[in-house]
Amino acid sequence: MMPRVVASDDPRIRLLIEEALETGQTVIFPTDTIYGIGGNPWDERTLSRVRTLKQRAEGQPFTLHLPTVESISRYAQIPNERIRTMVHRLLPGPYTLLLEATPDAPPSAVQDGSIGIRVPGHPLFRDIMKELDRPLFGTSVNVHGQPPLSDINQIIDRFNTVDLVIIGETGTRASAIIDLTAVPPILVRGEASKDLLELPR
Repeated sequence: MMPRVVASDDPRIRLLIEEALETGQTVIFPTDTIYGIGGNPWDERTLSRVRTLKQRAEGQPFTLHLPTVESISRYAQIPNERIRTMVHRLLPGPYTLLLEATPDAPPSAVQDGSIGIRVPGHPLFRDIMKELDRPLFGTSVNVHGQPPLSDINQIIDRFNTVDLVIIGETGTRASAIIDLTAVPPILVRGEASKDLLELPR
């Protein structure tokens, strides 16, 4: 069965996403970087399906996608004002930040006590996910080890067993990853200016 395909500004989108998260559906969604695939970060059925689709190892964590910067503190520790200032400097935006996880963080996004957090600068998150006030786990839309797919027709063709595909504008490259548990912060992947990586005084 082919996935349900809707635009990110479809008037039914809030209800469709809510239903997907409640019923263990897999979702492909747009962000300010590239398309992601994921769903409810506590639903083992969804996590298992995405791992199978991507041929991804069991222990590899997913990124937690959040609607607002304010919601980060539920799932990640922001230990001081310098880190808080840096988080607000970088997010919302095309960055994944590694922070220490809180006890409420979903295990699917935690490895060695750290969690990868994204707050995409995208209307889907700013409007719909903020209204729902729920996180999504996510990862790039590709088979593990292959380049992420960006063409929505290719995505639908190759991942045609997902439940819901949300079409919307995206960027062209994956998020940069910055480790804020290190002092000074470390750029793990991608590009970021030196100014962005400097801790505020």
